[in-house]
This record gives sequence, structure tokens and C-alpha cells, in this order.
Amino acid sequence: MLHISLYFIALVSLSTSPNWAKLNHMSSATLGFYRLAGASLLLFLYMLLTKKLKKINFDRNFVWALFSGFFFFLHLWTYKYASKHTLVSNTMILFATNPVWATLGGQVFFKEYIKPRVIYSYMLALIGVFMLVAQNLQLTPENHLGNVAALVSAFFYALYMLTSKKARLHMANNDFSLIQYSTCALMFGIAVLSTDAPMTGFDAISWWSVLGLIIFPTFLGHMSFTYLVKHMNLGLMSCGKLIEPIIATIFAYFLFNEHLGNNAIYAFILTGVSVLILFWPTINKRANMHE
Repeated sequence: MLHISLYFIALVSLSTSPNWAKLNHMSSATLGFYRLAGASLLLFLYMLLTKKLKKINFDRNFVWALFSGFFFFLHLWTYKYASKHTLVSNTMILFATNPVWATLGGQVFFKEYIKPRVIYSYMLALIGVFMLVAQNLQLTPENHLGNVAALVSAFFYALYMLTSKKARLHMANNDFSLIQYSTCALMFGIAVLSTDAPMTGFDAISWWSVLGLIIFPTFLGHMSFTYLVKHMNLGLMSCGKLIEPIIATIFAYFLFNEHLGNNAIYAFILTGVSVLILFWPTINKRANMHE
């Protein structure tokens, strides 16, 4: 039950990402650099002060952590590209294919068994996300590159999860996260230099949003996820992540007064049922223990 609780904390934290990004006035590359470089620095200082900083072994686990950081960067970069070159609704529904790739990868590389309830839950959640964005969904030629980027981003996210699990099987989460975030920050730094994006002159709200992105989506979100990949099924984790757009939409409604749409309530109900199906065995087992 502890893992399930941490999983939902991670989902809620990840769901705040679009809202923090909306408050920020930096370029995508600059924001990505400050977010990941800041996370790397804070994690390094924490490990140094708590004497958890160890000598890094340059073995295959280190290589998997590097790959994870690289795929994390590619996922974030292509997702941002998709957001700018197609509608948000297109990006959300096309990115929702990521559980398919993560599930297939989990079967091939980790021999994970996919239970029927995970498939049922995925279909309900996908329908829920589709209902949420259906009014604005447009598959027109001018959105083609953005749509492709959203699909590619889903694939890179699955690769990020798979390589994370591969490294985490034999590596502590702190060590892994430090390598992953540093790699991703380096890639964003190269992107900043190649695009000549500004690095200074931003308002206070932009810096506060960077801090928010570090604390919530990065530490409480992604770092919790990389902890959990060692203990949970990848298909289940990726499928549950489909409720993230729903939570993000609720946050946007209260913070920015964004319109929910006519089908929002039905989308919320479907995704809620999908989560209940997904985690029912654990919830039921916990309930029986207290009878």
C-alpha cells in the first residue's frame, strides 16, 4: 500500500508540470536546463550533507542511467516541440499511447505479465482522455509534425522508463537520479548553446516556477517514479499515468480558470473507474486486512 500511496503522490506532482510551465517565461531549452541543473545540484548537496555520496562505478548500470537521462531529455524536448506545433489536445491523446510501448518493453526485457484488468483500465482511461480533448482534436496537415512529435515523445518516455528500471535493478535511486538529471541538464545546456537562448533577465515568477518544477514534477514526481520502477509493473505504472491530464486539467481550472469542456465530468468518471480497476486487488486486500 505504501508504494500505491507514493505512486499517487507522484502522479499528482507530475500533473502540476503544465501549470508551472505556464507561469514561466523562459525558452524550453533554458527552462529545461535550469530545472534539471537545479535538481542535480540540490540532490548532490543532499547526498553530500547526508554522507550518501559514493564513488561512482562506471559499469553497465552507469551506462543505463546515462541512456535514461538521454531519453528523458528526448522525451521532454519532443513533447515541448509537439505542444508548440500541434494542439494541446492532439499532444495529450497521442502521448497517451506511451503505456503500449512501456508494456511491450516490460514484457520483452523484464518478462512482466500483463493482466487483463490493466488492459481494461487502459482502454477506459484512454477513452476518458479522448472525451476530455475530443472537442479540440484536429488531425490536419499543418499539425502533422507536431502529431508525429507527440507519438515519438511517447516512445521516448517508454524508453526512459525501461532504461530507468534496467539501471535501478542494481543502483540506488539517489545515485541513479543524480546521473540521470545531470545527463539531461547537460543535453539541455547544449540545446541552449545551439539555439542561443537567453539565460538571464527573467522575472521572479519564472524563477519560482523553476523551483516548483524541481520540487514537484522532478523530485516528488519523476524521482518517485524511478524509485517505484524497481517495485512495480511498468505497464501498470504507465497506464495509471493516463489520469495525469485529468488532474492537470482540474489544476488549470482552479488556477487559471480554464474551461473544462462539456464532457469533462464523464472523462473524470471514466478515469476514476479505470484507476479503481487498476488498483482494486491492492485496495481490496488492504480492506480485508482491517476487517
